Amino acid sequence: MSKINEDDLDEKPLDPEMEKVRRKMVRLLAVSIGIMFIGLMTVLGAIVYKFTQADDPAAGTAQVAGSAGSVPSDAPVEGVAALPAGFVVESVSLDGNRIGFFGRAADGSRRVIVHDIAVGRIVSDIVVITR
Repeated sequence: MSKINEDDLDEKPLDPEMEKVRRKMVRLLAVSIGIMFIGLMTVLGAIVYKFTQADDPAAGTAQVAGSAGSVPSDAPVEGVAALPAGFVVESVSLDGNRIGFFGRAADGSRRVIVHDIAVGRIVSDIVVITR
């Protein structure tokens, strides 16, 4: 069988240059672990912050007119969007509490009329000109 040499089992001290390299590697490892730990704590802190701020009612939820921020379960919210006479609706788009009506006015011009449900009135009437 193979004979185990006693010199191979004992750890010999490193020469000074290799000891410097080993210390630098240990220091680099410690700095890397520290940076990763700080990044992980930052991400976890952001997640906790996001979940605690979601309960705040003023955190960006749009309030519908006639309600306290939510649609009632027993009846829908009712409103009237008074479009100009002769306006022909070509398409409709909804964004939050605003409805955009795309179409042509009585004079033939293309228009976008935006109705805000929370305010209960038309908030903009935009004439679209193509060049």
